[in-house]
Amino acid sequence: MFKVVANIRTRYRWALIAIALLISTSASLMQYFFSVQKYDAKIINMAGKQRMLSQKIAWHSNELLSATNISEHTQALKASVVSFKKTHNYLLSKNGNGEYQYLTPKLIKLYTLAPHKLNSQVATYIQQAENLLYQQGKVDKRIFSLTEVEELLKQLNHAVNLFEDQAVQKLNWVSNLELLFWLMAMLLLFVELRFVFMPMEKEIGNALSKYQKQKEFAQQVSQNKEHFIARASHEFRTPLQGLITSIEELEVSDAQQSVKTQANYCALRLIAILDELQDLQALSTGKWVPYFNDENLLESCNKVLMAYEHACQQKGLKLVSYLDESLNCVCKLDHQRLQRTLTELISNAIKFTQKGEITVSAKLLNDEFYLTVSDTGCGFSKEITELEFDLLKQTNHFQGLRTGLTRVQYVVKALHGEITFTNNKTHGALVSLYLPVTISKPLPTPLKVNDKLTCLVVEDNPLNTMLLTRILSLLGLSYDCAENGKVACDMVSESQYDIVFMDLNMPVMDGFEAIKRIRSDLNKVMPIIVITANTSQNDIERVYEYGANLHIHKPISQQAIKDALNSIGVVRAC
Repeated sequence: MFKVVANIRTRYRWALIAIALLISTSASLMQYFFSVQKYDAKIINMAGKQRMLSQKIAWHSNELLSATNISEHTQALKASVVSFKKTHNYLLSKNGNGEYQYLTPKLIKLYTLAPHKLNSQVATYIQQAENLLYQQGKVDKRIFSLTEVEELLKQLNHAVNLFEDQAVQKLNWVSNLELLFWLMAMLLLFVELRFVFMPMEKEIGNALSKYQKQKEFAQQVSQNKEHFIARASHEFRTPLQGLITSIEELEVSDAQQSVKTQANYCALRLIAILDELQDLQALSTGKWVPYFNDENLLESCNKVLMAYEHACQQKGLKLVSYLDESLNCVCKLDHQRLQRTLTELISNAIKFTQKGEITVSAKLLNDEFYLTVSDTGCGFSKEITELEFDLLKQTNHFQGLRTGLTRVQYVVKALHGEITFTNNKTHGALVSLYLPVTISKPLPTPLKVNDKLTCLVVEDNPLNTMLLTRILSLLGLSYDCAENGKVACDMVSESQYDIVFMDLNMPVMDGFEAIKRIRSDLNKVMPIIVITANTSQNDIERVYEYGANLHIHKPISQQAIKDALNSIGVVRAC
């Protein structure tokens, strides 16, 4: 792209230089010829003045010869003669080479050659006027007669005409030159259009087309990556659903309890990795937004700590937690992103702590959440003043998919919080997190699910159907099942259901179309909870536009279902 821009810039500059040179040359020549025209006008004016002066000289001379008003006519005659003589000499002036400056060949012939010899006539006329004026010799009165003066005027008038013809010729020449420059400018513009601007336009078009294809290819790659991540997440979450549920329902001996804990930890780590990929994709495309919900802050923190008890035991570390009782309240916050941030910080502390303990402290003070994670590891080699977005610049102090810093920074900034990384005074690292929170309401009265609800489970995967219906059975709910959206629509139109659990990706009719028909065509208003492994933000927004009330990402748990039912108001007090 830079090469194309440089090439276009060079061509454009040369085109502008050529136009500028032509315009400058034309303007310079025009200025020169205009100055010549100015002098030609001066010469014509002087030649015309000669005619007038010759008449004045004749009139004053005749008056002097008649001896009337001698003093007045003498002064006037003197001024006229001096001006007439000076002008005549100026018109016939020569340059250093002895050539006439203002006379054309025709004027030279008029002034110097027979039969006119205008120069001689004028010289005689001036001489006779001076003789009369200064009484220096005999005056030939015939020179000032009407006939002689008319003859002189005729020749002087002819001289004026010749001077005017000369000026007109020059003017015509300037006009033709101006037309020539106009034609040259048009020709230059045509040449530039043909050989500069048209190839330049073509080159720009080709370059834009090339980069448009590259942009479309990059967008396609990005879409394919997003689609692949979404599909991979979907396919992983489905078996993970069965794995986690199976682990939770295993009844093992005390000796095997650690194995069960380890299996549960590994499954949760797989889910965390999938969540990291989803978050990173959303961050890179600018589609990430915080999702605020009401949950117990103490429970949110405990869920993360419980998951890392096994990891600390496996490495011989002690996990110490100081969670203040003030956290035992319902807060409006993006609890899921808070848990992932805490997960990242604890994972990092475990990685770089070989012995000792990991300490997690948290408290709620004046609607402000304060959390610290400290360890007895190696600490930071240098001060960290700002988290780094660029994965290539991240230090090795963060583990996993190397997306931790990026995700942590986005989460903290999106939640209007602050995070600092420092070294402990003794040994190890200290991470301090501050987040503003909104306390929604006091700790609610324990609730239980209304066991009189009738549910419709819409799911094409038999394993997922079995897992969800098992949870509903444990909650004491009755249910029917539909293997796709079309069957679900038929069942909803024929029977009354209190709640619908809807999968999205199904054959025959997917969940999107089914939700739309239930709301628009069947005009049903029962709550619809979407249960899906599809984590695409666009798809989640679509289901809410079509009329869904809530969504849960797979893998699901009994607690997740209870929380969802609590959110839509289908539970009752104990």
